[in-house]
Amino acid sequence: MMTASNPDTLWFTHDDARLAFRFVAGAGPLVVFLPGYMSDMGGTKACSIRAWAEAAGRACLLFDYSGCGESGGDFLKGSIGRWTGDAAALIGHVWPRGDVVLAGSSMGGWAALRLGVQLGARLAGLVGIAAAPDFVDWGLELSAAEAEALAAQGWCSRPSGYGGDYVYSKTFLEDAARCRMLAGPIAITAPVRLLHGQADEAVPWQLSVDIAGLVESEDVQVLLIKNGDHRLSNESEIGLMLAQIAAL
Repeated sequence: MMTASNPDTLWFTHDDARLAFRFVAGAGPLVVFLPGYMSDMGGTKACSIRAWAEAAGRACLLFDYSGCGESGGDFLKGSIGRWTGDAAALIGHVWPRGDVVLAGSSMGGWAALRLGVQLGARLAGLVGIAAAPDFVDWGLELSAAEAEALAAQGWCSRPSGYGGDYVYSKTFLEDAARCRMLAGPIAITAPVRLLHGQADEAVPWQLSVDIAGLVESEDVQVLLIKNGDHRLSNESEIGLMLAQIAAL
């Protein structure tokens, strides 16, 4: 899963994995982008956030989860818990004190909710972009062949719909059951903004409404994009995302 290194990439070792990250120094709060499943910091949303931060003089952290993108480590050992830990360790490394704004895309929205609870009073705001907490429960029903492969080799795969295959490990699936966020109140009191496309075929937009009802914050907004798909990466959608981050 490891890709060639970018000259802007920095490195930090956590949990026996060499994590790749990019840091923009600037005024706080620190903006942290959490990528989706099998995605990385080279995507359109991550690069747009970095460009905005550089232009605005804001602090920004992009990174790749262990086993993903430029980071080292074994992808098959990755999980929601481990990848949330990667993010927390990097925040501690580059921004040990001060407020943080989290922006999480798809699975990154799941990790952002978990990390937001951990940050407590340090969380200045959270932006979910087609956030997909607990997607193993409602969006990943294994076929008989996939279940057989998982039992035999510890992982299974299926076409992603975005080029290539999604790979799901036994480690990831078992940890996901311990990392559920939708079973009860979510202890986040900072402002929350949830962006979701109503043409999203991967994550139902109603999930953002459910998340809004579960977070304890009184300052929560759900922004629905009528024709938006799961990527939410065209110019106007990126502009909407950046506006929410800037406002927080």
